[in-house]
Amino acid sequence: MRKLFVLALAIMMAGVCVLAEIDLEGAKKIALERAGVTAEQAVFTKAYLDEDDGRQEYEIEFYVDQTEYEMDVDAATGEVNDFETEAHALAAANGQITEDQAKQIALAKVGLKEESVTLKKVKLDEDDGRTVYEVEFTAAGMEYEFDIDAATGEIVKFEAEKDD
Repeated sequence: MRKLFVLALAIMMAGVCVLAEIDLEGAKKIALERAGVTAEQAVFTKAYLDEDDGRQEYEIEFYVDQTEYEMDVDAATGEVNDFETEAHALAAANGQITEDQAKQIALAKVGLKEESVTLKKVKLDEDDGRTVYEVEFTAAGMEYEFDIDAATGEIVKFEAEKDD
């Protein structure tokens, strides 16, 4: 009888642990709330389950405009264990294209529509003295990476490979 009680208690405890665990979408929502932004504003560049010091946590990274947000969300409790922001604002080029225009240029190059891809990154950066948008996305088992000149809209780098 005691073994049956212990077994029942163990099953109940395991069920409580499973119910308390945060899934990836829940972790993203927690991260967005902590940053005070909406999902429509954010471009996620990293979101995966990891282990740190014996506990599971989600590594979350996203951009809103030129601000990078990084945080760790505890998978069991939803607590934000680490939170960092970093501004990546660069001086705007005269006549600079927008982030959305850079994204559309990249999509047009490979003949895809925005709703058919998973956007990984759209980031304004400096590369060899040139201001570029780094655009990365996946679709249909492929990963695409672009550097697009922010002043002219010219594609200065394009890579496509199978998504692992």
